[in-house]
Amino acid sequence: MNEKKIRRRLTRITVLVVVTVAVLLAAASIISASLERVLSDTMEEQIKSETEEYKINIIRKMDADMQTLQTLASFFEFSTDTMSYENFSKGVYKANEHNGFSRMGYFLKDGTGIRVMKNQNIDLNVKVSKLSQEFQKIIEKAWAGESGVSRIYYDQDLDMKIIAYAVPVYNEGEVVGVLGASTDIQVFEEILNNSTALYGKGYAHLVGDDGKFLIRSERNVIQEEAETIYDGSYLPDEEKNRIRSCMSSGKSAFSYFTYEGMNYRIYLEPLNINNWYILSVDTTSERSGSLYTILLVTRVTLYAVLALAAFLLIYGYCLFKQNTSRLIKIAYHDPCTGAYNSVRFMEEANAALEVSRSYAGIEMNIRQFKFINEIFGRAQANRLLVHVKDVLEEKLGEGEFFGRDSADRFLILMRGTDREEVECRLLEIMNSVGDFSKLKRLNYRIRLYCGAAFADTMEEIPELSPSQTLFLHTSFALNTAREGHQNNVWFYNTAVHENEIMQNYVETHMEQALHDGEFKLYLQPKKNLHTGNIASAEALVRWQRADGTMIFPNQFIPIFEQNGFCVPLDLYMLEQVFRQIRLWMDTGVRPIPISVNQSKLLFYEEDYMKNLDLLIEKYEIPPQYVTLEILEGLALENVDELNRKLSLIRSKGFRVSMDDFGSGYSSFNTLGKLQIDELKLDRAFLMELSHGDPKRQKIIMEQIVEMAKRLNISTVVEGVETAENEELISELGCDYGQGYLYSRPVSAGEFSEKYIMS
Repeated sequence: MNEKKIRRRLTRITVLVVVTVAVLLAAASIISASLERVLSDTMEEQIKSETEEYKINIIRKMDADMQTLQTLASFFEFSTDTMSYENFSKGVYKANEHNGFSRMGYFLKDGTGIRVMKNQNIDLNVKVSKLSQEFQKIIEKAWAGESGVSRIYYDQDLDMKIIAYAVPVYNEGEVVGVLGASTDIQVFEEILNNSTALYGKGYAHLVGDDGKFLIRSERNVIQEEAETIYDGSYLPDEEKNRIRSCMSSGKSAFSYFTYEGMNYRIYLEPLNINNWYILSVDTTSERSGSLYTILLVTRVTLYAVLALAAFLLIYGYCLFKQNTSRLIKIAYHDPCTGAYNSVRFMEEANAALEVSRSYAGIEMNIRQFKFINEIFGRAQANRLLVHVKDVLEEKLGEGEFFGRDSADRFLILMRGTDREEVECRLLEIMNSVGDFSKLKRLNYRIRLYCGAAFADTMEEIPELSPSQTLFLHTSFALNTAREGHQNNVWFYNTAVHENEIMQNYVETHMEQALHDGEFKLYLQPKKNLHTGNIASAEALVRWQRADGTMIFPNQFIPIFEQNGFCVPLDLYMLEQVFRQIRLWMDTGVRPIPISVNQSKLLFYEEDYMKNLDLLIEKYEIPPQYVTLEILEGLALENVDELNRKLSLIRSKGFRVSMDDFGSGYSSFNTLGKLQIDELKLDRAFLMELSHGDPKRQKIIMEQIVEMAKRLNISTVVEGVETAENEELISELGCDYGQGYLYSRPVSAGEFSEKYIMS
């Protein structure tokens, strides 16, 4: 072999070695760059997630304060004509004793008001112009009808930095004043000083959009005091300009700063309140620095020792896999229990529901978990959460999984669509969790409650994913399950949810509906069984909304009876009856009597008799055309007191009828004592004649009618629907019949055309 061949071969070997080394270095560089990118992306997602939690907690606190103030404002609605300034100031003072505000005040539009501090005297005739500029701004905003949150400012009287709130107080739809309150910023400092943030490796400040520090964390890396984030030389100039640009346009921003030779990652998230930002600082750069060092050593070693290149590449891959797994665990697992967090759980749930809908979604909470935390301590409470995780791991099967959302709230996706089977399994899980008391020898019974919904029956919501829709339903069910005291499971029910929606609509629109005249007068005729003519009518209420849709009495009357709105509604309907009779008289026709229901709450109102006198005076109609119907339940309380009231009513010329006789506990003895003109027999009597023992029921009705005749009381039978019903009550000697045989309830206009004007 000559020299040329040797050199040629040497060249080929050299080229091969160089190429091999280059390929190995390129592969190592790709792996290293991938690790750096994954680490960077994961840490950015982590700091964003933690910052979002700070944001949620701060906004939740502000929303809670604002909700408290708005609730108080709803109770302070009043008429300025009759307001007792002294009594109202005492009311504000008493309200302030039962909340966490440092100070509360009420301010009228004339620029004066009252102000109270917890456990101190009341300041009267406070001038708004004398208050701090920040407080004045939100008071003026609230006078214009918009609630507001102030900027942070120093209050000299309280000797502390505070945040103030202001909400408008309405009277009949108009702003009559402003209810304001201020609170120490200490609670927000506690939120920002949460030592668990970024797993103890970070902290957060609250800053303005000008970069000025508003609330500082106690765990600041930079020891020197600075007024803004731009002070000092820690941030590069180009980063300062970029951050200013982002904050001026309300955008979030990632950046970094260098202090004492260390680089720290920072993230700015807009709070969407007063242009404030949360500035989070991640101090984990030294933790990830070891990984970067390993990568650098790997590159140098590959250059120096080609023989170890393959080994180093494998080692780098293993290290990459190990750290990726750890970072994934940080991003997708609950640090306390090790279970999936809500983000990972929802991803898994979505994937499962895409394949099959034969699942039940469950939300499970521990009753009085806050109490457990306070009494037994956080460590013991955390052990309980881990015990819940262990039980769920044991009880759930293949294809089923769970996650911890927050605090004591666990999310579960369980196979099955059979309600009894799912309920049985959940009760078994809850009983097993309850064994924690025995295991730890605690003298406290652990109880839980669950809200459940089935994926195969849920209605899709376009804006939400299947898992979000399913667990929205479980949240509704959980709210109902919370009302019990034992281990219990409540399943989502569409009808119940729709009923809740309707109830909420009724309670939030009832006053406006009354103001807008949406409650309509309907009349149902009563037939005189002796003459065969329509002799009178009963007034009934129907709620007809502006769009023409109807809300029926069974949807709103029970709610009004609970919240007391039946009083203004009954008065309104009574006036509608007077107005209708007046209208008939003005058109020159002879009116017929109308009976109108009077609720117990209205009947015993202090100014009830005065209201009757005012209606007689206003409409100038003979009172005998109006029959006031009372329920038999009134007679069970105090017959003497009831008769005294009835005597006054009858002395004015009104007739009195007892409605629904026989539906409750009325007796012949009670009937004999009452001073009434008319007795209405409940439709249950006719139903019993059709479905029960007709002979016995007929005897009872005969006795009631006979006694009523002897007492000179006319009788009306409700629920007459067939000619046989009419024939029967005529034979018994009843005076009037009312029911669908004659007519359903119709509008006052239709009734007039059909029975009065014809």
